[in-house]
Amino acid sequence: MIRRAAGLGLVCLLLAACGGPGPAERSSTTTAESGSSMRTMTEDEAAQRAEEHIRRAVAALPEKPALTPLRADSAECLDPSDNGPRGRYEVGRSYWLDDLPGERNAEFVDALVEHWSAHDYRVLTDKRETKNRFVSVEHRGDAFRMSVKQSVEGDLSLGASSPCVWPDGTPPEDANE
Repeated sequence: MIRRAAGLGLVCLLLAACGGPGPAERSSTTTAESGSSMRTMTEDEAAQRAEEHIRRAVAALPEKPALTPLRADSAECLDPSDNGPRGRYEVGRSYWLDDLPGERNAEFVDALVEHWSAHDYRVLTDKRETKNRFVSVEHRGDAFRMSVKQSVEGDLSLGASSPCVWPDGTPPEDANE
């Protein structure tokens, strides 16, 4: 039960962390003010990209965990802080990192932060020194955000979420009305 609550906490933290636009979202879209369509990747492409971010992060760990799915969903960007229109979605994926020795959690989180720092992510939140470790980052190239969190039981979870995207990559015809 506590592990599930910690997982829901990770989902909330990822969603809260994903409000702002990143460089990719700003540069790969055009605003309605310019009269052009606001193109994004599709939800399916965003899900694939989130999985890629997770696979690369897991590959950076000194031991390979078993990945147990925690969430795979999308949620509407209800209050997009990029001043873009509603109707876009944030796609998220997260996993429990099972079969890792809990006494080495600090080492695993440090390895993730080292990987992220070396691969164009910027650290948004770094609470490695707290009992329930938590680090969140954003990739400078595509604005995907990632986080790692330690539950009260000592289990680690890893997640990735996209910037706001149109389900099919393009806005519906009435998006600019």
